[in-house]
Amino acid sequence: MKTSKINLILMLTSGIIVGIIGIYTGYPLDKFAYTLVVVLVLFYVLGSVLDFFFMRIVDSVKEKEEEADETSEEELGVSEEDFEEEPKEGDLLEDDFDIGEEDFLNTGEGEVVSKEDD
Repeated sequence: MKTSKINLILMLTSGIIVGIIGIYTGYPLDKFAYTLVVVLVLFYVLGSVLDFFFMRIVDSVKEKEEEADETSEEELGVSEEDFEEEPKEGDLLEDDFDIGEEDFLNTGEGEVVSKEDD
């Protein structure tokens, strides 16, 4: 999850709001410019602090998920190597099931029936 743009979005949104309020109330230009700069800097800093805390939360959640995955693998006695081994003799493979579309009929009523059932 990307949170690095939170500070920019927050700053620009607050700038737009201050701009609309300043124009609507008829602030003098010098007060308006000073207020706008202060608000932009303030909300940029606030957004940066929020971004920092969000990233810490996301990192801690990822670490907990990784720890949970590792402990579940240890408890079950399963590792990634177990899934990469070659099939043993007697294991059923996809090729053992040769059922093609030609072995079934579509009745047109949502039912699919085997040709052997006819």
